[in-house]
Amino acid sequence: MAFIFKDWRPNIARRMNPSRSEQRWFNKATYAKTNNGYWLAWHEGDNLSRVAFLTPTHPEGEECRWLESWDNTDTIETAINYFELGEFEQDEKDYPDGFVLNLFIKNPETGEWE
Repeated sequence: MAFIFKDWRPNIARRMNPSRSEQRWFNKATYAKTNNGYWLAWHEGDNLSRVAFLTPTHPEGEECRWLESWDNTDTIETAINYFELGEFEQDEKDYPDGFVLNLFIKNPETGEWE
């Protein structure tokens, strides 16, 4: 499981946002580092509308990437699991031109997407 930092991580904030275009957002973010080396940043109480992330091999000086969610029931645990379980790497391989993350899960009992 990821280690969640409750205080500001200035070095990570600068790596995620070298242009300082979103400095206010990053100054108020909560940060986590996954067990496989991803850095995540988000705002508590935002219903995870946006999660900034750096891959373990993210180039220095390049802006972070964003995981955007449209479901108000998404949790940070869902986002962390997405990275820690290798699902992000698989999606990048399967969709090299980009993809939209759908955090719905198929209920094995009903067969419905939730």
